[in-house]
Amino acid sequence: MVPMNMLDYLEWRGDLSFGSDPLNEVDALILSLISYYKFEQFSTIAGRVAGYTLAEYVRLHDDNSSVFGDINREIDIESDIFPSKTAPFVLCKAVKTKRFAGVRVVNFRNVFDEDRVVQFAAMTFDLGNGDSVVAYRGTDSTIVGWKEDCMLSYLPEIPGQTEAVGYFNETEPGKRYYIVGHSKGGNEALYAYLKMNEDRLNDVVAVYNFDGPGFLENNQDTPRYQKTKDKIRTFVPSHSIVGMLLEHEKDYVAVKSQGYGIKQHNPLFWEVKGAGLVTELNNEWVREVADLTFADFLKEMSLEDRKFVTETVFAIVNNCGVKSFSELYKNPIKNTRIIMASYSKLPDEQKEKLVKASKTLGLSWASSYRYGIGEVKPGDNKPLLRTFFKFWKGV
Repeated sequence: MVPMNMLDYLEWRGDLSFGSDPLNEVDALILSLISYYKFEQFSTIAGRVAGYTLAEYVRLHDDNSSVFGDINREIDIESDIFPSKTAPFVLCKAVKTKRFAGVRVVNFRNVFDEDRVVQFAAMTFDLGNGDSVVAYRGTDSTIVGWKEDCMLSYLPEIPGQTEAVGYFNETEPGKRYYIVGHSKGGNEALYAYLKMNEDRLNDVVAVYNFDGPGFLENNQDTPRYQKTKDKIRTFVPSHSIVGMLLEHEKDYVAVKSQGYGIKQHNPLFWEVKGAGLVTELNNEWVREVADLTFADFLKEMSLEDRKFVTETVFAIVNNCGVKSFSELYKNPIKNTRIIMASYSKLPDEQKEKLVKASKTLGLSWASSYRYGIGEVKPGDNKPLLRTFFKFWKGV
């Protein structure tokens, strides 16, 4: 039997309105993915962003395809694997259903600031049944967005998290809200719930964190988390990487995914059955390997070292004069030369720090990869790490 995904769900359950069947975890995942769609572009043709249904956004886009390009196309599953690439495709599929066509965007905020290092977007979806969904967008392809992600490793609160708390606190009180997000959006969804005004907690029905990275500090021991953890639902793919970084929730659910490597992170590959995600009750990867390898990588570095590596690496990338990684990859030879020239100008002490960090990260990746293909079992990674280190040292 071929596993189902969210697209099959849309075909199977798309004729049911939210009034007849309330939001479930698959709906939350779909809206988390749709939040990657660049709704901000409509300010140029509509004068405003909020107020339209999802179906109206697609129609507006189609009417102005010469400006925005065509979104009604089939995607290449093998290459268009990032959420920002698949979001338009899923949106177009969703608006052909009764369930999602009438969902309305009632509030939208987009904050992008290179000086503050913040890439943030959030929107509120009105489901039409009295419930609303606050969705936080994950990381896009911008250099700023990825740098902000790295800042999670040494700051107790990044700018996007500050924006996330403020956004929810400004929503209309006394209504029923679901808070959702994927990747960095999942991190911000959970952070907003843990830090929002106390008098707004009863407005929240549930929080859905889909493979969001963890936090610098352990939030599971806070009184709010312990008191309200029954509302928090954290899902990670079966071979999660992103969701296992930093201090993360131990009350997560592992979801079966048809993707490999980085594809695991894309919700389009997550398996669906009925109105729920297909889960694995005993997943060794997220319980053993991820914690042993990726956590060890950060434990080897002080907060000062993490900040230094982040600032230095992105300063080098900025010398290429690009704003996004897609731009960086357009001229790989030219930009590689710029990066190598910038690196060569660094003092030896700084070079050593970067090399040490890259070796530590490489060891973690090697160990996790070898386990993933069955060559290493949990707990057996130390000899492999020593062997890999000797190889790397000789390169």
